[in-house]
Formats: sequence, C-alpha cells, structure tokens
Amino acid sequence: MTWVAKERRSFAASFRDADPDAPTLCDGWTTRHLLAHVVQREHAILRNIWDQVTTKSPGEERFMRSLVTQAGSPHGYAVLVDTLEAGPSRHSLMGRFDETLNLLEYVVHHEDLRRGSGPVPHRTLHEEEVRELWRRARPILTRAYRKAPVAVRLEPDDSALTAIGKHSSGVVLSGAPLELVLHAFGRREAADIGIQGSADAMRSFAEWSAQR
Repeated sequence: MTWVAKERRSFAASFRDADPDAPTLCDGWTTRHLLAHVVQREHAILRNIWDQVTTKSPGEERFMRSLVTQAGSPHGYAVLVDTLEAGPSRHSLMGRFDETLNLLEYVVHHEDLRRGSGPVPHRTLHEEEVRELWRRARPILTRAYRKAPVAVRLEPDDSALTAIGKHSSGVVLSGAPLELVLHAFGRREAADIGIQGSADAMRSFAEWSAQR
C-alpha cells in the first residue's frame, strides 16, 4: 500500500470519529465542509476550481454547498466518508497522479481536522512517509517564504537544512517536518515550531507572517 493510500485510510477514520459540526483550522469550514471539499476536489475537479476562484467567504462555496447539505444527515456524512476512503477513479487526473497530488493535501487537511478545536497529541508517522512528505513539500516551502523580509532557514528533525532568501539577517524555524510544513501552509498558530533570530529579525518576520 502506498503512503497516500495509508494516509487516505487514516484520514477517513478520523472523519468517522469526528464531530461533523466541529471547527477546523480552515476558516469558515466545519468538519463536514472539509469532508465535502476533499471529496469534491477528487471527484468534481472543475467544480472545485470554480468554487475556489469565485468564493469570497469560506463556507459559501456554490457547488460544494450541495455536498455539505448531503453531509448534514448521518447517512449522507457516512457516504461521503466512504467516497473519500474509496479514493479517486484510476482513470481520472487525481487517480493517475494520486501520490503526487494527494499526499500533502491529505496530511495537511488531516491536521486541519485534528487540531481545529485546539492542541492534540502529535501523530506518529513512519520515517519514510515523513521523508516523502518533506521531499514533496520542499518546492512549496521555498515559495512560502520567498517574499519574507528576512532570510528563513528551516531545520527539520533529522533532515537537511533548507535556506530561503538572501537577506543579511534572518530567522531559523525548527521542529518536526510536519510542523514546518503546517507553518508554511499558513497554519501558523497550530504549528509546533521554534523560532530563533535577532530581536529585529523575529519582529519583522512575525509582522509579515501575521499577514499571510
């Protein structure tokens, strides 16, 4: 079984155990909104793109709304979880590039689900899955901090150092690879990381980061 298949199974199990009305780390989305998004992204990609482009306020997505309504009943919610666990069709874009397109999506949204109501114990991921997660995240990590007002260095546990930016001063973000990924993906307050640097560099980075 691939890492994305294992993550999909774990993600679905977490949805089954979750309160459909609980908040998530995605502003404006409850658990059922997040479930509807993941299912729509895999099975109705054009509708998902339309919702992302045209929606001004999270929770008011035109096409996703029908899936959220479906998930309003226990049976409808269970059907969507089963749809998620079954995965995309092998003949679809998502199915052909499952590992490439879905591993990061699942892992990050899994934490959106788990941490929406506050801190929770960290998940224990297999070290090979963590390495694969970090490898796929590196291009996104670079883009996430390239406009930062200071240089940013990432120090993941047991992984190679990643330096971003050419400013003379900077900050060092340290922590488990998953936590650094969450921070780069905008889950700033939920990410369990350490930040070091000069007082000026840390203040400048904090002000910039708060606007992201």
